[in-house]
Amino acid sequence: MLDEVRSLLGSVRLQLRLDPSAEQDILSEIYAHIEDRAEELQEAGLTKEEAVRIASREFGPSRKVAEELNEVHSVSDWPQAAMAALPHVLFGLLFAFKQWTNAFWLSIILISVFGAVTYGWRRNKPTWFFTWLGYALTPFLVVGLLLLDRALGASGLSSAWWLWACAVIYFSIVTAICAIILVHIWKRDWLLGSLSTLPFLAVIGWVLTDRWNGGLIHSGGFLHGLEPWIALSLLALAGIVIVFTRLKKRWLKVGVLLVAALVILTMMTAASGRNVNIANLAALIIIALAIILGPALVDRRLGPRHEDGWADFWEKRSHH
Repeated sequence: MLDEVRSLLGSVRLQLRLDPSAEQDILSEIYAHIEDRAEELQEAGLTKEEAVRIASREFGPSRKVAEELNEVHSVSDWPQAAMAALPHVLFGLLFAFKQWTNAFWLSIILISVFGAVTYGWRRNKPTWFFTWLGYALTPFLVVGLLLLDRALGASGLSSAWWLWACAVIYFSIVTAICAIILVHIWKRDWLLGSLSTLPFLAVIGWVLTDRWNGGLIHSGGFLHGLEPWIALSLLALAGIVIVFTRLKKRWLKVGVLLVAALVILTMMTAASGRNVNIANLAALIIIALAIILGPALVDRRLGPRHEDGWADFWEKRSHH
């Protein structure tokens, strides 16, 4: 077929935000539709080149085609939406019943999280996979934050240099690993990257809230008294994730993520009471915006999407 068909399919592909297998199926359907329409036009008396050109143009602008396809194929059914919200519910219940320090229940849930991530990764990363992935990466963040807090709370630099060295090395390694994983996700769709980092917002926010309330190494009870608030925030995130996965419009999904940040910030402010000041609140807002909208900024710098499978796809059709 003409280069115009390849240009159309290539442009649509670059704007799709779906898993690779779904993209291949969609592009194959578009190609088949153009091919069938071109045959009809040829039977009406047009040359092959003219028929293919008209059939391609009848599809309309590639951006509009990709937008409609993204909306149709990005909506999860209710079971998948529930699956996406489940890790928020599990950890929310863990805090609601104050069992988050119970090694048995914590281990069971973490094993479930890593099992779900492994299964989802092998199944072309459905939408529900991304919330589970966020919780799989969260323990590494928690360890890093606790290590950093101990370094900040040390009495002097001479006695804490090894803590700072450990914190720098740890964050360097963990950041590199997380960056490799998350950039791979963001290159598919930055909204899914934001969805996967929602647990980061909760963890960072509640750890900071606990510190402002005099917790962490400064008292015997890490997150003591905050469990009901944490549980409520995680259950709220579960509901927000369900709404997110059921929406079609991308701008509505962005709005829902911003609402999630607002809900978390409101709960943290309420839990802190007078212990939070304007500077603390500003810090939380900056962190929230960086976590929610950061993937969008990264997405703009990643450049064109990978070409895996595209050459083979077109070669098979061009020799058809």
